[in-house]
Amino acid sequence: MAIEKPQLGGVVIDEGTSEAIKLLHDNKTAIINKFTTDSISQEPVEGIQKLQDAFDHFQPSVDISHTTEDGQDVNETLHFSNVSAFTVKGMIEQSSFLQDLKSKEDDFQTIVKRLSTNKVFQKLLADPAGKAAFVEALEALITELDAADEA
Repeated sequence: MAIEKPQLGGVVIDEGTSEAIKLLHDNKTAIINKFTTDSISQEPVEGIQKLQDAFDHFQPSVDISHTTEDGQDVNETLHFSNVSAFTVKGMIEQSSFLQDLKSKEDDFQTIVKRLSTNKVFQKLLADPAGKAAFVEALEALITELDAADEA
């Protein structure tokens, strides 16, 4: 708290405190969940001085189920050994399912970037006849790939 009434020779000192709680950005989601299998009413644990000590003692993890494009469930267990394990990158690193999705996303982003900067492709899409021919070629390619998968 700042000194409101400075005395003779005194100076007003502003402590410059800030709020302890920061609001989440609109594009962020807070997930609150139980990450231990033990009961929440367990005995207090002594000797935990650092956050890493808490991770080492409680070893939080969560069983999750992903759904594939085919509708099949993929079950995985994510382990949280430090705060960075809660980040998107940390979760992707320990999940083979999420690694596959990230790889596909990166591939699609690369294709989109290349197509959006390709002037020949842009001219093709600007022409309605060229666009129709391109869509027809893509549909033929999809049919051929589906037939190859069934064989």
